[in-house]
Amino acid sequence: MTETTTDRVADRRTGSRTTDVGPGRRGPAVAVLFASTSFLGAGLLFMVQPLAAKLVLPSFGGSATVWSTSSLLFQVLLLLGYVYAHVSTRRLGARWQPRAHLLLLALPLLALPIALPAQAAPPADGSPVLWLLRTLVLLVGLPFAVLSATGPLVQRWYAWSDGPRADDPYFLFAGSNLGSFAGLLAYPFLVEPHLTLTQQRVGWSVAFGGFLVLMAACALTVRRPRRGVPGAAATPRPAPPSRGQLARWCLWAFLPSSLMLSVTAHLSTDIAAVPLLWVLPLAAYLASFVAAFARTARSVPARLVVPCVTVAVTTGVTSALGSSRLAPVVVLVVVANVLSVALAGFAAHARLAASRPEPEHLTLFYLVVSVGGALGGLLNGVVAPLLFDGTWEHLLTVALLPVLAVGVLPPTWTRRRVLAVAATPVAGVAVVAAARLVVPGTVDLATGAILVGAVVLAVVVGWLTLRAPAALTVTLLLASLAVVVVEERASLLTERTFYGSYRVQEVDGTHRLLHGTTVHGSQFLDPRLAGTPTTYYASDGPFGDAVAASDARDLGVVGLGAGAIAAYDVDRVTFFEIDPVVADIARDQRWFGYLEDSAADVDVVVGDGRLAAASVPEGSYDLLALDAFSSDSIPVHVLTREGVQVFLDRVRPDGALAVHISNRVFDLRPVLAAHARDLGLRAVMGTGGEGPGAVRSEWVVLTRSDAVADDLLARDRWRPLPTTPTVTWTDDYSSVLSVLR
Repeated sequence: MTETTTDRVADRRTGSRTTDVGPGRRGPAVAVLFASTSFLGAGLLFMVQPLAAKLVLPSFGGSATVWSTSSLLFQVLLLLGYVYAHVSTRRLGARWQPRAHLLLLALPLLALPIALPAQAAPPADGSPVLWLLRTLVLLVGLPFAVLSATGPLVQRWYAWSDGPRADDPYFLFAGSNLGSFAGLLAYPFLVEPHLTLTQQRVGWSVAFGGFLVLMAACALTVRRPRRGVPGAAATPRPAPPSRGQLARWCLWAFLPSSLMLSVTAHLSTDIAAVPLLWVLPLAAYLASFVAAFARTARSVPARLVVPCVTVAVTTGVTSALGSSRLAPVVVLVVVANVLSVALAGFAAHARLAASRPEPEHLTLFYLVVSVGGALGGLLNGVVAPLLFDGTWEHLLTVALLPVLAVGVLPPTWTRRRVLAVAATPVAGVAVVAAARLVVPGTVDLATGAILVGAVVLAVVVGWLTLRAPAALTVTLLLASLAVVVVEERASLLTERTFYGSYRVQEVDGTHRLLHGTTVHGSQFLDPRLAGTPTTYYASDGPFGDAVAASDARDLGVVGLGAGAIAAYDVDRVTFFEIDPVVADIARDQRWFGYLEDSAADVDVVVGDGRLAAASVPEGSYDLLALDAFSSDSIPVHVLTREGVQVFLDRVRPDGALAVHISNRVFDLRPVLAAHARDLGLRAVMGTGGEGPGAVRSEWVVLTRSDAVADDLLARDRWRPLPTTPTVTWTDDYSSVLSVLR
């Protein structure tokens, strides 16, 4: 026996470690423990975000802004967690900080399982943003705040544990982001399609308990740092980062965060406010973190950063300026937007990874990075809605991306390398163009022009990114501001609220109301045609048939738009509209006169359609029209079985519920077929639209009356709704994956 008791006592006094097993066996076990804890903590942190947002979504009218506002709160809580990690590790040290944190981790047990607080819906006269923040804090604020400190804390603990690579614990950050990535993707593809909301809430709470056990195990491995050996030279402490370095870290974190949130807002508004489209940009953002911090080298990969910036700018500008109603093009727009987030994120995070400090300043590094991310959330969630009438923050963020390439190019790049990088985006756009051309009917004149413009833009952006990224940034910013000015002047009115961005334009002798890229109503300027219901509500169309078949005199309408339904010859029309700004636009006779000129008794009730309709006496309407979409976004809570039941109860026994299901991305027929089966209803579907200003539309009528259903089926454009397949949506379960076209 070579080790004496005196030796062991000396080891304890100096902080040295005496082990009974070899470091080769213990070291990897410690690394696996810390990596597993980082993975699970990050997975729980990012899985609870779409879960919490989905829980509150029905109370806030299915607005796409729910996610951007929620993201702002989550980033602020993350920032607070990083502040706590930085201050506590510096003040308490390796001996006391883990113990104190274990006590803090026990507090969220008081708030589990997570559940929606009472009175989650905002009051009619209150700010929906402030009320949403209050609701989220009550729902998940405490567990989220505690979880948010896990990343930097686990890495700092690992640096204290003397495990493998303890001098550079940033590899745990890649593992943490991999857990975030897995948690995000698991929610829309595994959790949401197979578990009810009740099961999700309870399951997440149980997993949080398992996380506490792992954190306790990590805390037990932390040792006080070794004291220096007597007589040996002291290891100099690394110099703190300069102010310039802190500013660069903040900027590199801000750009991908802002881009991710602006892309999410765009997709949520024009397609659907659902977890799937919240998760995809955020997953791409986190994947870029994983790829960047998995590298061990502390050098900027110029050959990767420059092409990433080039393609991100090209796809970002193209998707921001172009739009199409064609479903295959919509899919490509989604892919292009998510790709731009991934590439811009890698370019930014690669620069962060290359400049990461020594572990001594690890928590400061993450604190500054979280500040940059929170600033991105602040811009998109608070500043942009106050400054801009339209969603211009996306275009302006894309214009700033070339600064990521400033200072990364080596001075000896050959012409061949320059040409190779410049050709990269051209090849990428060419592949996309070829893929679209081989699918018949997906390329119209506008789409073709966008493709040609994208190729030219890619060449120009690629060259300028190599030669003068700072000049390119200024050029893109000026061009973006010019686009904003032109678009604003092209519209008679622009308004932006919590529920969306609206424009009134004069097009082909009509005033049109647009929300996102979708027309939400129009009216002829010619006085002879001004009383003609247009777009999806044309009298010679499915909705006109539904009014005639139900012999409607009292109409209820969820979703106001321009108010075209008020042009029908009925006695009373009650509109339910969640956004008071839309009500103001529809009442303003400078733009639309349907409400003021209607011969019917018109009433506009401001509030969420489902909640407001529930307060109306049962059997109040002959026909109730459900058209609450925001662009192509689905308000899922009004299409659940319980939501449909609320509306059906407001319809008289011989009346009908008409549901507008025109959509580029989602097929809602299986959902309505399941409701018809479960509620014992007749279901018929009409397609078409004729006459001045009419737009082809699809409507499904649900009714208890055989007479109404038979009357509609006797008309050419109506047929029975297919009874298979069926997809059941309830307040406790829904998944948009089940209705993708």
